[in-house]
Amino acid sequence: MRKWVALVFVLAIALTPAFAHAGKRHHKQKQAGVKGVVLDSTCAGACAEPSPPDPPYIGPVTVTVRRPSDGTLVASREVSAGHFRMRLKRGDYDVSAIPPNPPECQPTPTTACPAESQGPAIIAPCLTGETKRVQVRRHRFTRVELPVRNVCIV
Repeated sequence: MRKWVALVFVLAIALTPAFAHAGKRHHKQKQAGVKGVVLDSTCAGACAEPSPPDPPYIGPVTVTVRRPSDGTLVASREVSAGHFRMRLKRGDYDVSAIPPNPPECQPTPTTACPAESQGPAIIAPCLTGETKRVQVRRHRFTRVELPVRNVCIV
């Protein structure tokens, strides 16, 4: 009788990790979010037709993600080589490229400032970014291209 009790005890101890492990599911969590590139869409001088593809923007820029319903900032990342990737929950988002402390536009014979900066005392930023509305789906990264342009170059 003692041998049976000992055998059952040994088997119970030996099988416990196998049963405990069988209940756990080890799945690789599929992620979702946005990934993309910030593009330099400035034409130096006259733009060629058809225009060549825009190169990645080389320089500091901040990519921000906001909820369109209330404008709440969800994520933000500093980017210097043009490419970015951010994990997000599924839903709709406004993704923006914002150049930090852009150089100010001062009219000269070779540059023109944006329309909102008419007048000698008003100075406007030269670099502008765009905002795009994207939809993030479950288990997928949504691809985004965000142009940054120097509006002072004509």
